[in-house]
Amino acid sequence: MRRVILIGSPRANGRCAALARELFDACVDECPEDSLSVISVASVEVAPCVGCDACAEVQEASALADEEELDDLLQPTASIAQSDAPRHRCVIDDDMAEVREHLDAADELIVVTPVYFACVPAQLKALLDRLQPYYYSDAREFPKRPVTVHVVGEGGDPHGFAPLLGTLRSALSCAGFRLDRVLDWVGRITAEGEITADADEELFDEGTA
Repeated sequence: MRRVILIGSPRANGRCAALARELFDACVDECPEDSLSVISVASVEVAPCVGCDACAEVQEASALADEEELDDLLQPTASIAQSDAPRHRCVIDDDMAEVREHLDAADELIVVTPVYFACVPAQLKALLDRLQPYYYSDAREFPKRPVTVHVVGEGGDPHGFAPLLGTLRSALSCAGFRLDRVLDWVGRITAEGEITADADEELFDEGTA
């Protein structure tokens, strides 16, 4: 089992980072044999999608030769390998290529994100928009991998975070993921990263993910 924790906060040491550290330690303690990696939008350079649609074109196998050099731990899951997703690539040369390797290898994805005006921060939205190559692939037709979302915030916004969940579900579905669980930590983690109460949890069935 390979898990990937995706931290969507632009702040390297905020509430999300503190919660991600707790989740990382819990994963290591409970599943020491599993592999685990962390991606933080605060430490990667991911440019916005420019809508060029170059990723709609199917690349030739020769252009993907570098896939053979991937570490064994970053080999794509069976569903991604069977799809034509590897043949749809973004032409922007930045850290998104490495991010994608981790996502393709993930058996399970954990997203830790703050809520900004009912949605995700701009930095995480840029990363999600760069999943556009999967939109042109058939990855969504294969068995999807589970996603758990941890929503973090100071609290006080009366509008909730339904748009945040919709954005995540739409983008991640194209990349072969399904939303399974949402944990609401809003108002339950201090600015110093101290957890003051348990999260509210909501489960999603596969038919709505």
